[in-house]
Amino acid sequence: MRDRILKSAQEQINKFGFRRFTIDDIASDLGISKKTIYKHFDSKKQIISEVFTKHLEMEKNSTLEALRTEESWLDKLRAVIYCYGQGKFPPQLLKELQIYFPGEWEKTEAIMAFKREKVIDLLLQGIASGAIKRDVHLGVLGLILENTISALFNYKLSGELDLTSNQVLHEIKKIIFYGILTEKSISEECENEI
Repeated sequence: MRDRILKSAQEQINKFGFRRFTIDDIASDLGISKKTIYKHFDSKKQIISEVFTKHLEMEKNSTLEALRTEESWLDKLRAVIYCYGQGKFPPQLLKELQIYFPGEWEKTEAIMAFKREKVIDLLLQGIASGAIKRDVHLGVLGLILENTISALFNYKLSGELDLTSNQVLHEIKKIIFYGILTEKSISEECENEI
């Protein structure tokens, strides 16, 4: 019953938002009494906390699953980066969560630290294999990746870009892996440095 309540709560949150969904909405959706819900949860706040925690666990598990594959370090890196966009709450819900439920929002810091550590491990594998230049400063690259991916959780930015999270991730991948300069510009830049 607990899982059914959480699943319904997720649906109600997606429909009405964190603040506007009610225990009555869940009870009506499941055809049960509010009393039944309160046998499993103390409050609406606890339900929100568990829904968000479950979301973050899914995020962590998808990262671990990507790392367990037999793929190359680069394929794993792509998969870990794409995990950031899976199952995300819409931007307006992230805004609501950040403003009205800051304790829940703070949980994202732990998942970001976990992912940062895994990305750095993969980048080190890329350097060891000779696929990434040895002179790339991993601290700076890690900072770029972290802040870029963190921007996906920024409700203001998400609303300004007319792209889905996966489209943004695709653009990030193109820029980081292939750069912004054309081959001609790279050749000219190299000539200017000589």
